[in-house]
Amino acid sequence: MIRIHLTDAEARRLEQAFLQATDRKLRDRLQIIRLAHRGRPHQDIAADLGITPRTVQRWLNAYLDGGIGALRPRKARGHEPAIPAHMAGEIRRWVIDGPAGQGLDRANWTHAELADHLRKTHGITASRSAMQRFCRRHDIRPYRPTYRHLRGDPVKQAEAAEELAGLRTEAEAGELVLLSQDEARFPMVPTLTATLGVKGHRPAVGTRDCKDLLYVLAVIDVITAAVHANLLESPARAKQKTGQSKTRRMQEGFAAHLRHVARIYPADRHKRVVLIIDNAPWHRGGPIDEALAECPHLEFYRLPSYSPHLNVIERFWRRLRRRATHNRLFEGLGDLRQSLRASLCYFQTVRGRIRSLVAGCYSSPENQ
Repeated sequence: MIRIHLTDAEARRLEQAFLQATDRKLRDRLQIIRLAHRGRPHQDIAADLGITPRTVQRWLNAYLDGGIGALRPRKARGHEPAIPAHMAGEIRRWVIDGPAGQGLDRANWTHAELADHLRKTHGITASRSAMQRFCRRHDIRPYRPTYRHLRGDPVKQAEAAEELAGLRTEAEAGELVLLSQDEARFPMVPTLTATLGVKGHRPAVGTRDCKDLLYVLAVIDVITAAVHANLLESPARAKQKTGQSKTRRMQEGFAAHLRHVARIYPADRHKRVVLIIDNAPWHRGGPIDEALAECPHLEFYRLPSYSPHLNVIERFWRRLRRRATHNRLFEGLGDLRQSLRASLCYFQTVRGRIRSLVAGCYSSPENQ
């Protein structure tokens, strides 16, 4: 019979390991050693734990050879994965370059098509589910694409990005106020987005044939992340009712918005207020010139054409829609206005949400 004689230090260490163990197999094996140390016969230990005497002898020998570490349960290695781990880099490049980069006449990858391409190029056969598990392990997951405006001039965009970085540096030094300005339209017809639901009970959002909408004209302070906005109603058949075209109405609304910005940033406290704007047709014209003449401390920085990524407020509209109008039906323009005002007040209060948008949009110049 195998005998175990533990020193006081070993017995205490074994006792502590037994009390801390959460795995049942490890606790039983430690218990075998403890009972054997107390002189209990092997057959009685086996009867107490519901195992065979041969198993008791095996774990006593394991403890004598390797200590507590030899008692810890080990997991079986299992089968080799169908897709070797060293293929991760190449498969990631396939996904980044797209099917066209591999000479395939499609626009999107699926797990089944990745597995098929792997078989044709390397002779490695894997199922769709195996490829799905492989992709999940290596951070390859579904993404919603984003638009890239191909008509923009990359040279002008690079120059604008450098100039905006310089303006931000001046704004951080207090030499000017840098504002990101834009307009967005919010129709009465609800915008839809994914939301939680229960299988068999698909969410439904009511809608009406309503052409009324609201325009939000807003600025974001690039340094303080403050949001200031004005709302402009545009009911259905507005041209017949007012006798003005959309461009004229937007010009007047934008001019009023500029005067509102000038009151928030008065000339006696801010010598220069620079607004980053795009090339919308209502950003020019008589009403705009009159507003700038009344507020000479306001000036425009016009972005190159097709460069929305250089205007941080373009990122803000998505968050505002998600909070104010997605999946919501409004009874009238008054309800839509109230929802937009409440959401704008929220973002004005929780400025951390805006700072996360500003961060990274305007980097520091290379010489700093």
